[in-house]
Amino acid sequence: MSDWIGPRPHKLDWSDLYLRLSVTDACNFRCQYCRPVIEEYANESEFLSFEGIERLIGWCYDRGSRKVRLTGGEPLLRKNLPDLVRRLHSRFPDIDLSLSTNGLRLPKVAKELKEAGLNRINISLDTLNREKFRDLTGVDGLDTVLDSIEKSQEVGFDPVKLNVVLLRGSNEDELADLVRFALERNLYIRFIEYMPHCKTETNRFKVFSSREALDILSKEFQFSPLEEKHRPIGSGPARYWKVKGYDLPIGLISSVTEDICANCHRLRVTARGELVRCIQLDLFENIRDMIQENRQEDFYSIMEAAYEQRQPSRPEGHVFFLGMQLVRTGG
Repeated sequence: MSDWIGPRPHKLDWSDLYLRLSVTDACNFRCQYCRPVIEEYANESEFLSFEGIERLIGWCYDRGSRKVRLTGGEPLLRKNLPDLVRRLHSRFPDIDLSLSTNGLRLPKVAKELKEAGLNRINISLDTLNREKFRDLTGVDGLDTVLDSIEKSQEVGFDPVKLNVVLLRGSNEDELADLVRFALERNLYIRFIEYMPHCKTETNRFKVFSSREALDILSKEFQFSPLEEKHRPIGSGPARYWKVKGYDLPIGLISSVTEDICANCHRLRVTARGELVRCIQLDLFENIRDMIQENRQEDFYSIMEAAYEQRQPSRPEGHVFFLGMQLVRTGG
């Protein structure tokens, strides 16, 4: 995996920019790795308005950016989200507009989202075991999430991707079952290393590396690296492997144990309008007023500075023991 290692790009190439935009920090799950400490949700009046979101994306679009992912929290908790998707697709029909969701509300709105212009969808699925699912999420919702996966395919989303967080002591015994579940249904699946974001050293023991995952899976499957030209749309920092006997590859994201910064073109904006320079850095800049006041040139200056300052500010190695929970940054 050495070809992924290297310094983060210092200069912002807008055509490569991957804008991850949180539309809410509310969530109907209580995942141990994402929201281990219960915080008060922001009032929706504190969130960027749909007009503000459209303006923000428009500014990025004018500079050449064509890739936007809507995140949360759980984005489907944002009122009238299909209206936002419809609004964005109408104004920017050529952007790659995607959504990350836990799937709990998806069965009811999958068709509407597809018809509104959403291109792609990622669904979280860390286990196929009902008791584990309830323990991890605090919700008895496995059947609903499985239904959301089926419904997404029925209405025409392609690809549908499954995101699995690798959790030591929880789901390492299910990796092969998850791969078979995905590939037999023509779903992409990506295994993501758990990123400890709470300031407790004990969280380090939950980290389960992608290399360990590949070693476990290699006992049941034969893998070979996937050529760069065959990587799926929206691959980001994932490294993909072909699986003998199946049409689709699996992906591994070594977010903790490998330095994947050289392939990172992401900038995040929280629902409250905070620009997150890097998921490893406790450095945020509130751009909500800037958006509301239509200060476009100031935004460009802030964005370029934020991108250029990420590498000098980033600590050596990967350090995720920071204050903002994943439920707020959007992952």
